Amino acid sequence: MYLEKFIIKNFRGINNVSLTFNKGLNVLIGENNAGKSAIIDALRICLSYGNQRRDIYITKSDFHLDKNAISENADSIEFHLHFHIDVPEEVAWFNDLLSVQEDGTQDLQLHFKFYLDDNERVKYKVWGGTNEGQAIAPEVLYLIYHVHLDALRDAEQFLRPIRGNRLGQLYTNIQIDPDIEKDQEKKSELAKKVRSAVDSDAEWVGHVDKGKEKINEHLKETSFSNKQHQVDISFLPFDFNRLVDNLKIQMPLYSDELLEGDPTKQKYFELYQNGLGYNNLIYTATVLGDLKQRKQKQKETYAALLIEEPESHLHPQLQNLFFNYLNKLDTEHGFQIFISSHSPTITAKASLKSVIVLQNQENKVNALSLQKSGLTEVNHKYLHKFLDVTKSQIFFSNGAILVEGISEALLLPIFSRIVGEREEYDIDKAGVELVNLNGVAFSHFANLFNNDDDSKNLKTKCSLITDDDTAEETDEITSRAKSAKELEKNNLKVFLAERTFEFELFITGNKDILLELFKEMHPVAAGRIVADANIKTHAANFLEKVISNKAKSELAHRLAVKLSTDEVARDAFKVPSYIENAIKFAVKGE
Repeated sequence: MYLEKFIIKNFRGINNVSLTFNKGLNVLIGENNAGKSAIIDALRICLSYGNQRRDIYITKSDFHLDKNAISENADSIEFHLHFHIDVPEEVAWFNDLLSVQEDGTQDLQLHFKFYLDDNERVKYKVWGGTNEGQAIAPEVLYLIYHVHLDALRDAEQFLRPIRGNRLGQLYTNIQIDPDIEKDQEKKSELAKKVRSAVDSDAEWVGHVDKGKEKINEHLKETSFSNKQHQVDISFLPFDFNRLVDNLKIQMPLYSDELLEGDPTKQKYFELYQNGLGYNNLIYTATVLGDLKQRKQKQKETYAALLIEEPESHLHPQLQNLFFNYLNKLDTEHGFQIFISSHSPTITAKASLKSVIVLQNQENKVNALSLQKSGLTEVNHKYLHKFLDVTKSQIFFSNGAILVEGISEALLLPIFSRIVGEREEYDIDKAGVELVNLNGVAFSHFANLFNNDDDSKNLKTKCSLITDDDTAEETDEITSRAKSAKELEKNNLKVFLAERTFEFELFITGNKDILLELFKEMHPVAAGRIVADANIKTHAANFLEKVISNKAKSELAHRLAVKLSTDEVARDAFKVPSYIENAIKFAVKGE
């Protein structure tokens, strides 16, 4: 079984959101304050309900407040979990959660409702199946568990040899014998052997006895004669679990070749001598080993791994390696994985079908599973190859602008600071992502924004900027431009340049600065540009020379530098209206 649908109502910053999950890996991405941590905490609350050692609870401050209006806390918090049934046996294991729909389909459901009583104390109801009030046996809830790795995890602390540490839990859950009763017996025998080995050393026992005598000597002097107290000193406990709690991790310093068969020469690094990144990898590996053992020991369970910001303390290449390993785990060991991240590196490496994009627009959290979006199978394959660390930032943005070449990519940021007053349309400050497609494969991105069913769209606005490549003879735009225009729908708008980007810049009123810059680059070619009273003819002559000298990108670069450093030139520059409109739509939806 796996968690297929998760509905959250009135929890922290989330009013109402429905999430669709995959069987294996699920990657929750989004900007800060988009609800990633709230979703992970909601999962922790639900999946730990049957565990006696819970470390997270609902409090009054968790009840949702509407930021758009002054109001009291929401009446209730609700969590609704719908599990997909993989094999028929799961119905018997989790019968208390069974729900049968009218069409005969079955799933397993777990519901939580929290509310405040008259004294503002948190009360709750938990039920299984379809009908509220359906009781759940404790042994059923015990079969649902998770392991959580938070973003600020202290790996060294969690691996320290103290009671209940992660390393000890790993060894506790490793089965020596498939039979549970025999396994416990063998572990007890192992503990006795270790204890016996220590106690058989007469010199050691004598040393321990000396300390015991010192303590008892003073206890005798401070105890009443009829209430004498004595202590016994034991080096190791008889209990196997407490014994393995004393194990500690060390990093060998020398290779086997250097040791030449003499292990006594080996020295070790302690965990505190490692960097934070490698300690986190060691800790995560220990947790994964423990989770695997528990799942193998009792297959009739639901197990989840929740990791917040796996990129913490890891450089990009190590993030990549670690994430590839997580991709393997989701199919090999049968537990569901939930990751929250704002790392473009991880997003770029993830299968888009595993990604859930969270967006907070107008104080409302929305979730879009890219598997359930308007992307076609062809779109998925193309974007998986195309998205790199830079382009995947589109999923974290407050808007997007798609351009077809380097010239637009170089100049639009400075253009956005020229448009409007007080840099109100500055795309960097607005969090709008500029994506250079290096071509015209717009449709693969367009399907993230332009579906008739708005639930399949990203909630941000997207401007698509391209050339209409108008033919001078017919004054007709090209079929490529027409195809781009046909993509315009819902959250996507298309903005066309007359002929080309450089042509538009020229005819808008910027011919002097463009001619000056081109003359610096190619003085001979610039001298051959035929001036004309008709601005469009003059622009066509200019464009011909720019293209023949393959100077478009260099011209754009020089113009960007000029506008960034020369205030007079910047104040005189005219941004083409189609570019201005594209920027305004992406930034403010205007």
